[in-house]
Amino acid sequence: MAGEWRTHRLGDLVEIFDGPHATPAKASSGPIFLGISNLAGGRLDLSTTEHLSEEDFVRWTRRVTPQPGDVVFSYETRLGEASLIPQGLRCCLGRRMGLLRPKGQGVDSRFLVYVYLGHEFQETLRQRTVPGSTVDRIPLIEMSDFPIRIPTLLEQRAIAHILGTLDDKIEVNWRMNETLEAMARAIFKSWFVDSDPARVKASDLIRDGILEIGDGYRAKNCELGETGVPFIRAANLNNGFDTDGAARLCEKSVRKAGSKISRVGDVAFTSKGTIGRFARVSEHGNSFVYSPQVCYWRSLDPKRLHPAVLYCWMQTDDFRTQIQAVAGQTDMAPYVSLQDQRQMWVPMCSEGQFDLGRRIEGLLVRQSIGTAESGSLAGLRNALLPKLVSGGLQVGDAGRFLGEPCVRTDAHTSVVSPARGVGPA
Repeated sequence: MAGEWRTHRLGDLVEIFDGPHATPAKASSGPIFLGISNLAGGRLDLSTTEHLSEEDFVRWTRRVTPQPGDVVFSYETRLGEASLIPQGLRCCLGRRMGLLRPKGQGVDSRFLVYVYLGHEFQETLRQRTVPGSTVDRIPLIEMSDFPIRIPTLLEQRAIAHILGTLDDKIEVNWRMNETLEAMARAIFKSWFVDSDPARVKASDLIRDGILEIGDGYRAKNCELGETGVPFIRAANLNNGFDTDGAARLCEKSVRKAGSKISRVGDVAFTSKGTIGRFARVSEHGNSFVYSPQVCYWRSLDPKRLHPAVLYCWMQTDDFRTQIQAVAGQTDMAPYVSLQDQRQMWVPMCSEGQFDLGRRIEGLLVRQSIGTAESGSLAGLRNALLPKLVSGGLQVGDAGRFLGEPCVRTDAHTSVVSPARGVGPA
């Protein structure tokens, strides 16, 4: 099968567009202004978006209006990122964003995303990248001449089906997790409003053995290496913990970290620089050690302060307002000290608090299961992608690996999926 792959000029397969070279005024609602931050490892992350008015949308899409099946990418900063425009998304390209639109039937849109993310095309991007005074960039004027190697259309669709099945499941899990998070916050908000809990200083809860507030272990460079336990810095915390991308703290130093090792139910947040990125330590994640850039709040008595209740409260405006009130006290980068945190007011209500926490915890556990499953699926997808889009692994072999039987059709391999029948995606 690999012998059937042919090299083409990118410009023979797609039209290439770039976005506007300025930024329109933001609106509270309306079409989405698609930015580089929305590109997330082959998919669009629309959990945070900016909008523009209908009038601006008309002006900002004169050059090109993104359509379903277009491939968007970054040509400055975060080079190498790309994603497919899905059905139903009304958007315009932001600055430093480019767009590939397939011509005719020579290339499958979803396959184009995967081959763009594959090693061969990524190497082409690295070789053709132009160094800049501030950021490097891909020269769009030369991009039409970039080589791209692809198989027949039938095999493109089969490859896109295999990788797309994994990505679709990850997307379903991501949306389900959003729903579970919203349900947890709604349940907490209803209880918070109805019960009108009293407010107690965090320092009093610490004194009574109910709460622990701490920051991370101050590791020396000689204690960090390629093996050991993940050492979570602020950059590794954003709606979860990136333990794969974190530095490692040697086992000998882990024993000295004491209570600064994560525990299930901890609520961690960044307390320096970019303040207020939160994550809950889940039941299905890896253990790690906190760095000084990350603080943790830990319930020591769930009967009086359930960890799930603590987590939901720390996402509210009540907590964020207290954080913001002390974050800008110095001329240096924003910073919230442990002393400041221990003077904050925490809502306490014994009646129904534990039962509420158990209800919310059930939702959060389901969420952590989905996150763990998505991590496994992403690992499988990342292992298959470079082999499939280079021809190193034949479609039939990948299909059997995933448990989907394959058949030969007109000398090409197609996937047989029980849900979709015979054929490519």
